[in-house]
Amino acid sequence: MSDYEILVNNFVHLLKNQPSLFSEEDRITLIELIKNQADDIESLSNAISSWCEEHPKVDEALAEYEEIKEKAPGEAGKNIDIPKYQLDKEHIITTIEQGSSSAEEKDKPTPE
Repeated sequence: MSDYEILVNNFVHLLKNQPSLFSEEDRITLIELIKNQADDIESLSNAISSWCEEHPKVDEALAEYEEIKEKAPGEAGKNIDIPKYQLDKEHIITTIEQGSSSAEEKDKPTPE
């Protein structure tokens, strides 16, 4: 995978696995941002990278995935196997929207 693909793939993984990092406002902004990009990996990657620079918690979480991938086999540390996701606009937007509903589910009180 190219660096662009890795960044977008890691971002999708973050959306799926840590939806609480993204507020409802973040999701709305991200959907608009992605919709306004060309459906090519470089444009999507650059837009996501710029957005992350303005959101330090998300940027730090994304950087952790980068660090994990850069470790040599056998080095101590987390071992996260990040699957390869579909990296087009429609899939990214769907993932953002799904993260919103899963975050809402976690916030709902459990019935007694």
